[in-house]
Order: sequence, then structure tokens, then C-alpha cells
Amino acid sequence: MFQGTSIEQLNKFFKNEDDCRQYLFDLKWKNGYQCRRCGCTKSYKGQTRFHQRCQNCRYDESVTAHTIFHKIKIPLFKAFGMAFRIAVRKKGMSTLELSKEFSINKKSSWLFKRKTQEAMKSSGSIQTHRKAEVDMLLIRGQGMSRLGRKRMERGKVEIIAEKIKGKKIGRAFGRSIKAGGRGNTESYLHRGIDQHQERMFMDGFERNWSLKRDFKFGQRSSRRKRRFPGFDVVVMNLNRWLRGIHHHCSIRFVNGYLDEFFFRFNRRNALTSIWHQLIEQFMANPPYQYIANEA
Repeated sequence: MFQGTSIEQLNKFFKNEDDCRQYLFDLKWKNGYQCRRCGCTKSYKGQTRFHQRCQNCRYDESVTAHTIFHKIKIPLFKAFGMAFRIAVRKKGMSTLELSKEFSINKKSSWLFKRKTQEAMKSSGSIQTHRKAEVDMLLIRGQGMSRLGRKRMERGKVEIIAEKIKGKKIGRAFGRSIKAGGRGNTESYLHRGIDQHQERMFMDGFERNWSLKRDFKFGQRSSRRKRRFPGFDVVVMNLNRWLRGIHHHCSIRFVNGYLDEFFFRFNRRNALTSIWHQLIEQFMANPPYQYIANEA
């Protein structure tokens, strides 16, 4: 298992493509082999030493098959470095920065970042049994009109942060929700509270990141004073990250950006193992379904 926080440590651990494939091989079949077609648990060497071939049906499976690395077009050595910078760096890296540093075209860089965000999706859950605070945020992003022209869109985002001892903040989560009135938002939150038995409260405000001012979300809540400072820090850092690193955020893919931000945030105290956890998610998730007109 790789543990480290610097790119020098990563390059020392993975010196070539075979080292990367061996690492994935050990992760994929760490609990033993089982054929996906017939369920047989016995295998032998396949096409290469990084393949496993079923003794029963002769199905030959590569180390990247049925994972997010499936049919990846860039070398694994570069993919590991890109994933490392996205996961370990405090602010990650934008698509353009990845494209320049690793000498790949912008579209390939964008697609790999989307795959990485898909692997970080596990942080999008709002299941928590601790006391938490909820806020509704209104963000601005770019979208496409019916005529194919870029236009500004507004999207609503729900941010949830756990409150632990004192003023400290625990885990935090975020996801986009459909824009609507106060009634729709309240019913949405109540469904989440009933389902997960969460103890939450709303501050009664909706914030516009672009205009940097608050808009009333109905009557001001009497529980506004209960808001803890750590929550404002999370919202401020998310705002600066979206506007400073990525400059704009597509409303269509806003959940991916939220997953990326909170994946790093929830593992801020385990930076030495965050990259390994990300690669485990790469191997555990199915291939990303690419749609040609997504970018």
C-alpha cells in the first residue's frame, strides 16, 4: 500500500507502467479471484501476467476491466500522477493545469477528471447521526442553450456539515437539488431527516456566491445564532475553490465538483492514505459511461 504526500514519493514507488499494473492487480484480486461469467474461483495466467484466465470457461480478464480504468487511453503512470495531484493537493488541479503538466489534450484531461470525480462519489452521501447544520446555496454556472450557445445558469446546492465537540466541524457533504420554492426545499429536507434520522436545522437563508450577499429564504430563522463558525469556513473555501481554480462550474456536473471537494475535505487528516483510498474507489466502481457531447 502506497502512503505519501509528495510526488517524489509517488515516482519512487511507481517507476514504470508494470509497477502501476501490479499495484492494481494486488488491489483487484486481494480477496481472491472469482470469474464474472461462471463464478469459478480457480484461474491461471492469462494473456499477460496482469490477466487472470478462468480455468472453467477460459474467460480472460485484464486488471483494468470492469473498473473506471477500463479502456483508459493514457498511460497508467500518468493517470496515477493525475489522480495524485487531484486527491492530495489542497485545491486539486483544474482540467487545463492537468492537460499542460502531463502533455495530454484538454478533452482527455477533462474525461479523466470526470472519472476521478465519479470515483469520489462515495462522499456525496448525507447519512449522519450527529448534529448537523444545513444551508441552501445558490450558485451560478455555465450551461448550453437550445441553440448551442453558452449561457449563465443558476443552481441550488445543499451543504450539510456535522458539528462535533466545541466549534469543530466533522464531515461535510454537498449535492445539487432542483431549484424551487421554500416548500419544495423543506419537504426535500424532511424526507432526508426521516430516512436517515438526522438532527438538522436550517439557517433560513439562501446565499448567492456570485453577488456575495444573502437573500431571504422566507422569515429569518430564530436558530441563526446556533450556526457554528466552521460551517462558514467550509462554504467560503468551496466558493473560492470553484471560482479560483475552475473559474466556472457547469450546473450539469456540479455534483462531481462537490464530490471532489468533500472527498478531500473529509480525509484532510489522512493525507498519506487518501490517494490509496481513491485508487480503491477506481477499482470498485464500474466503467464511466462516456457521452460524446458531455464536454
